[in-house]
Amino acid sequence: MSEREHLKPLLKEADVYRSQGLLNQAKEKYMDILELVKKDQELSEDEQLVNDLNDKIRAVENELNEIEEAPETPELTEKVQDLISNLFSFSKNKDVASIEGAVALAKFGQYEKALAQFQKLINEGTLPMMVAKNMLRCSLTLASPQEALDQYKRWVSRTTFSKGELRELRDFLANLLKNEGIKVKLPKLDEESPEKVKKGERAEDIFEISTVRIKLDQGSRKGQTVDFDVAFQVGNTLSFIIKAKEKDLVDVFKPGIRLFEIQCYSPMSLFNASGIISEKKKITKGTKRGDYSFDLTIDGQS
Repeated sequence: MSEREHLKPLLKEADVYRSQGLLNQAKEKYMDILELVKKDQELSEDEQLVNDLNDKIRAVENELNEIEEAPETPELTEKVQDLISNLFSFSKNKDVASIEGAVALAKFGQYEKALAQFQKLINEGTLPMMVAKNMLRCSLTLASPQEALDQYKRWVSRTTFSKGELRELRDFLANLLKNEGIKVKLPKLDEESPEKVKKGERAEDIFEISTVRIKLDQGSRKGQTVDFDVAFQVGNTLSFIIKAKEKDLVDVFKPGIRLFEIQCYSPMSLFNASGIISEKKKITKGTKRGDYSFDLTIDGQS
């Protein structure tokens, strides 16, 4: 094998490191290759090859500098800080337990029963906005985008929610569909003056998280980051789904494992957190049959 042919797998390895975010390893590999090139008389005279390697090294260095200079914790508005505070201090009460019961049905593939339980809780006035958002997530994750859209249209045609609440649910569903890469027109609502909260009503100020990015500190992908869409959220407990074929990830997320580097994304902002995998379930029915559902309980900011 010629020296030039010998470089190809080394370059491919370095490119893979870079594509996976392992920038320090990529830089080190590119520099090793450059040293090999300089030691070979024929290769060292190849200006294009030398320039390409130097460009790759500079590009990786720029990426590393950007990461180093980025603020460790995003600046958050006072409102967002209050919502995050509510997320961490969310108390487990009878209402929350009822919602968790409906979510559990969905995770076990009991889709129809879960939706019926969600609707029952909404009719009873049990944290209706939290329930409705989980209902939309359930429809989108375990059924289809059309089912989620149809559910929202049913709410629009009834008096279950106020115009302000329907607008909030519309924006929430739009973000869910956007994350799935789905473009669809949602029903427009008549613009009205801001509605006053009736006496005795309580706003549900819960920080909604749409996606989490987790840095792995063990397993075959140690050092890499993985993104998961949030399938359900009840207070500070988030659920996400991993396909059965991704066995390396399924094996990593064992109940009880603590995760120290989590980025939580919402339509409003993002923040860094820590948490623990509190539950793992195999889905036995429905479109996600055979896949695994994991609960991640957020218990602090990192």
